[in-house]
Amino acid sequence: MASTEQLLRKILEQEKIESLIHVGGHKGEEVDFYNSYGLSRVIYFEPIKQFYLEIIDNINSKNLSNFEAFNIALGSENKSEEIYVADGDSSGSSSLLEPRPSDITFSKKEMIEIKTYASLGISNIDLAVIDTQGYELEVLKGMGEQIKKFKYLVVEFSLFEGYINQVVFKELEDYLNTSSFTRVKTIRKLSHKKYNDSNYGDAIYLNNNLLKETNRKMYVLKNKIIDSKLYFFVLIFFDLTFHLKKIKQIIKKIIRR
Repeated sequence: MASTEQLLRKILEQEKIESLIHVGGHKGEEVDFYNSYGLSRVIYFEPIKQFYLEIIDNINSKNLSNFEAFNIALGSENKSEEIYVADGDSSGSSSLLEPRPSDITFSKKEMIEIKTYASLGISNIDLAVIDTQGYELEVLKGMGEQIKKFKYLVVEFSLFEGYINQVVFKELEDYLNTSSFTRVKTIRKLSHKKYNDSNYGDAIYLNNNLLKETNRKMYVLKNKIIDSKLYFFVLIFFDLTFHLKKIKQIIKKIIRR
């Protein structure tokens, strides 16, 4: 199963992508990756002050004049709001939405500024990468008609609510379909602990203006197949790594007895 980075690499190498925005920048882990493609403009959006400063330090230390960062979140309206900041190594799970109980702890909140993308006056961006822990639909709504100017969108998705009122995949899919985008690739990240947590990952959408109608219909049909319960049954059945782990756990229990 291809990773999101592998598919991003394919897009950046094979398509005419000269600029991108990364919404939910965290600590700017992708700066070197993006820089290796000689893009004319890369914009990060990261609302948490500490992480934003790390992105700025990274950009400045490499003298990347084609990179910039905004210390704001993107959403569907301009306002100020508190964000839940995740602790330690899980800090990438920070979200504007209230987290549901899990192994991740959120010991503090931070007041941040939210802006709509449409209000920022940014133009000529080819690709948007959106990773906002359940807030993705709000980001997309805030793009308004500007959304139709992107060539590609890479959007994180989930079929379960890890956060209260988190957008689920179908809502994202419906909104993007009505906004003239078609899903062309789905990257699911499997949890080997329990398969009901498996349906999350990233989806890559292409502007319909760049698709032939016959190809668009083929993608729609393909998506119906890979979203079906039968597909997940097959995926589970052939996941040898998962089954081997289960066998090892059973053997360990028998030995202990």
